Amino acid sequence: MHNMQLEVDLLKAENDRLKVAPGPSSGCTPGQVPGSSALSSPRRSLGLALSHPFSPSLTDTDLSPMDGISTCGSKEEVTLRVVVRMPPQHIIKGDLKQQEFFLGCSKVSGKVDWKMLDEAVFQVFKDYISKMDPASTLGLSTESIHGYSLSHVKRVLDAEPPEMPPCRRGVNNISVALKGLKEKCVDSLVFETLIPKPMMQHYISLLLKHRRLVLSGPSGTGKTYLTNRLAEYLVERSGREVTDGIVSTFNMHQQSCKDLQLYLSNLANQIDRETGIGDVPLVILLDDLSEAGSISELVNGALTCKYHKCPYIIGTTNQPVKMTPNHGLHLSFRMLTFSNNVEPANGFLVRYLRRKLVESDSDVNANKEELLRVLDWVPKLWYHLHTFLEKHSTSDFLIGPCFFLSCPIGIEDFRTWFIDLWNNSIIPYLQEGAKDGIKVHGQKAAWEDPVEWVRDTLPWPSAQQDQSKLYHLPPPSVGPHSTASPPEDRTVKDSIPNSLDSDPLMAMLLKLQEAANYIESPDRETILDPNLQATL
Repeated sequence: MHNMQLEVDLLKAENDRLKVAPGPSSGCTPGQVPGSSALSSPRRSLGLALSHPFSPSLTDTDLSPMDGISTCGSKEEVTLRVVVRMPPQHIIKGDLKQQEFFLGCSKVSGKVDWKMLDEAVFQVFKDYISKMDPASTLGLSTESIHGYSLSHVKRVLDAEPPEMPPCRRGVNNISVALKGLKEKCVDSLVFETLIPKPMMQHYISLLLKHRRLVLSGPSGTGKTYLTNRLAEYLVERSGREVTDGIVSTFNMHQQSCKDLQLYLSNLANQIDRETGIGDVPLVILLDDLSEAGSISELVNGALTCKYHKCPYIIGTTNQPVKMTPNHGLHLSFRMLTFSNNVEPANGFLVRYLRRKLVESDSDVNANKEELLRVLDWVPKLWYHLHTFLEKHSTSDFLIGPCFFLSCPIGIEDFRTWFIDLWNNSIIPYLQEGAKDGIKVHGQKAAWEDPVEWVRDTLPWPSAQQDQSKLYHLPPPSVGPHSTASPPEDRTVKDSIPNSLDSDPLMAMLLKLQEAANYIESPDRETILDPNLQATL
């Protein structure tokens, strides 16, 4: 509208100028109708006037005022920046989520039509998926695209293309929309979370059928992030108006089970009385459960309203869930176990870092192959540390992929970041994990300092100069108060059953009784254990 108004003002000014101009200076040639040259003059002057702030000069073609300003010339090439844009949702307080994901750029000519533009968008999306998900684990393809927007013009792929030509001068952004709930698909959710489509479909199916779900797994595997996205999906699916209390969050590390029990009891009364139903949350998130097995009894006892009227409940826990004899948890909740060894956690870090590389798209990272080699080394490092902790620690100290999500894109920045991360975060964490493993299990395997593998595989150029900057991890010492000792420190001379190790007094009495029997028998006196003789 601003451009059209500007053109009208320019045309009026040109018209006024022509009206006051004297006849001989009008520039008419013999035989030419006076004022006929002015028919093209406004268009030419407009093109010159707009060439600096808006676009190159326009040719004398039969164009509408809007087309004269914004339509691309047929011989020009336009670079289009293609992004995937997520619908803005502010459902969970304090939950920051990325709204736009850069896919890549595509050059198109001024003669491009909607079919050619469709193919250009498809190619950019296909290239992006092949770079971000080289193993094709997510299950995304060009079939995942619902449509795209070019300025205010929307293109839906399953419908007829718009009548307006696609190439618009001054417009170089294309926003792609992926198939979601309205299309009865989960492609948009899969793209956002980087969780394979079959797994996401399974999670949603369990939620819709059973309404209660617990996600169990090591810290840093993305459980809380996934619960937030599932809660948003359920809210969108319900069609309810988004209010502050539509999703209620309980952090069980900060709030007690009594607080939760009272809250659920009041909620059940409110649902039974059918008063203030609009204020009843659709989803309740229970974060950081310490005893997932007991939470089922608490919820069943407090939330006594009809099952189909109860809110959806999604819990997360870092502790492995212990099966009770009556399997109460599995009668009420469905369990999803996250492990670093399998999807979605297993491949998440590769996909996340590759996405980060594509989105960086800056001249600083011109050497993409070299940087890609550095970023692909990070998941290998994570797997190496995970294997180390499995050998020398307990399940409480496993390390998730989220530990490395702050990885910068840029070799020099990465080098500084990693040295600091290794010395100040990873080494202290591994130390605590190894100490915990010694206390609980003893020394389960031969000690290997993980820094040796790291030094041998540092991926950036001239990494030799940085090897000495990385700290060693010494083997943990066994203190006097340790409850277990390494297996090699245990003697094989003891003939006492293992069940008596925990009762030293009983073991001593049995030794004394055995020694007394040997003393009473002259024939066996010579074979008395010297240690027992000293004891007696």
